[in-house]
Amino acid sequence: MPKFTNAERILIKTIVATLCIKRIPEPEIMKEVYAQTKKTISRSHLFYIKQQIKKDSFKWYKTMREGEYEYIQEFKERIDEILWLQRKHHEIIDSKEPTTIKQSSLAELHRLNITLSNYFDVAPDIIAGFDNRNGSTLSAPSESKTTIPEPEIIV
Repeated sequence: MPKFTNAERILIKTIVATLCIKRIPEPEIMKEVYAQTKKTISRSHLFYIKQQIKKDSFKWYKTMREGEYEYIQEFKERIDEILWLQRKHHEIIDSKEPTTIKQSSLAELHRLNITLSNYFDVAPDIIAGFDNRNGSTLSAPSESKTTIPEPEIIV
């Protein structure tokens, strides 16, 4: 089995994770690894990589689940990232870029707005979940969630 550099290990792990999620068969995964790295991996090495991915995922999940506020901090970082991206898209829209680039930026800005809205919809539930787990009686108001009212049926 050939030696891999750190960059190749990361690339292989990413390839394996992505293709496993898509339920691609192992022989195809091995072919893709070869196509991108020009190095072969054995089935046992592929199995080892899959186990490592599961172990890393479980470790991350456990940290987020057991940590007092790590999950909330991670959630906040995603929101901050979306806000930063929105600012960048507004700069593009306000610039002298060609119209096609501005239109693409507007479309992406719309997607970011939807994502941010969804994050803000679930934030009170996440915080309430942590409060309830820690014995707090305070819960976030559910009225803040964006819901579509059900039509009233009159018979």
